[in-house]
Amino acid sequence: MVAFETAEKLNSSEYRCVTFAPANSPLAQRLLKNGLPVIETSSRRKSSWANVQKLRSLIIEEKIESILVQHLGDLFLLRLAMWGFHSPRVIGFSHTFVGVSKRDFYHRWLYRLLNKLIALTPSHAQNLREHIAIDPEKIVVIPNSVDTEKFSPNKRSEKIRHEFDPSGKCCLIGLVGRLDKAKGQKLLIEAAALLKKDHEVFDFKIILVGAETLNEPGILKNLEAFTKELSLEKNVIFTGHREDVPDIMASLDVVVMASDAETFGRVIIEAMASGSAIVATDAGGVIDIVKHENTGLLFKPRDSRGLAKALYTLSTDTVIRNKLAKTGYEQALKTYSNHIVLKKLNALF
Repeated sequence: MVAFETAEKLNSSEYRCVTFAPANSPLAQRLLKNGLPVIETSSRRKSSWANVQKLRSLIIEEKIESILVQHLGDLFLLRLAMWGFHSPRVIGFSHTFVGVSKRDFYHRWLYRLLNKLIALTPSHAQNLREHIAIDPEKIVVIPNSVDTEKFSPNKRSEKIRHEFDPSGKCCLIGLVGRLDKAKGQKLLIEAAALLKKDHEVFDFKIILVGAETLNEPGILKNLEAFTKELSLEKNVIFTGHREDVPDIMASLDVVVMASDAETFGRVIIEAMASGSAIVATDAGGVIDIVKHENTGLLFKPRDSRGLAKALYTLSTDTVIRNKLAKTGYEQALKTYSNHIVLKKLNALF
C-alpha cells in the first residue's frame, strides 16, 4: 500500500518513479491499472540472477538517481545489482519496529548501502538506532500520509449513519481494519460489554469494518459467537469489506485503534482527517501521533476497562469529543497530509 502511494505521489510531482515489483502481485497489478511505471520481477526468488540483471539494467538504462527500498530485506538484491557502481542514492523505508539486534557483519554490510533510512515516528527512529547497525544521523522521521481530500469531514453521510442506527439516538463507535487477532476487535467487544453492564441506559453501536485476513478464515465466526455470548447482537455490527470507508470514517462519532502495538497506525490519521474523535492504544508509534486529551484519548494495551472508560467519556461528552476531533483534524492537515509528507520526501532527493 505504501509502495503504491509513494509511486503515485512521486509520479504526480516532478519525478518519474519506476517500481520494481513481483510479477502478478497485487502491487504490480494496481500500479499497471493506474498507469504507473512498473518493472515486474521474473522469479519468485527475489535474489535470483535474472532479477539481479533486470534491476541492474533498470538502474543503468533509466539513469536512476535515487532508489527507494520499501522492504529492507531487498537490500541484498540491490547490493548485487549495484556491484561495481554507487551513483544512485539509496533511501530505505522501515515500516515496523525491530525486535532483534541487527548489528552483525552481514547487516553492517547491507545497511552501509543506505544514504538515509526513514522511520515513521520518533519512537520508531529510536528503536532503529538501538537495533540496526547504521549511522544514527542517517535516520530521518517521515510519517505515513493521508489524502485529506479522500478522508475529510465533508464525507460525513447521514445515509450511512441511518444504515447503522435507524433510531438516530446511538453513539457510533467504529474500528476499521481487517478482522485479525492483532487488530483488537475482541477487546473492543469486551469493552462494549462493560459499557452495557455499567451504563444500561447508554445507547451505542460498535461498527466493525473489514473482512477476514486473507487465507485465515474463522475469526469472523469466533467474533460473532463472542458477541452472542455477551448478548451484544443488537450493539455490534459486522460490515465486511466496504468500498466506502472514507464515508464511514467521517460518519462515526468515535474511531478506535485497539491493536496491542502499531509502528504507526494509518487508521488514526485517516480518522483524524475525517474529523472523528480517536481512542487508541498507548503503545508503539501511536504515542507520537495521539497526544492524550489533546488529539485523542489513550488506554493501556489489552485494558478493556480503560477502553470502555475512554469510550464512555467521548460518547457522552460532546464538548470533549468535538474538541479532540478538531485538534486531531488540525494535526492531520498540518503534519500528515500528502503534500506535507511529499515535501519531506523531496528534501531527501
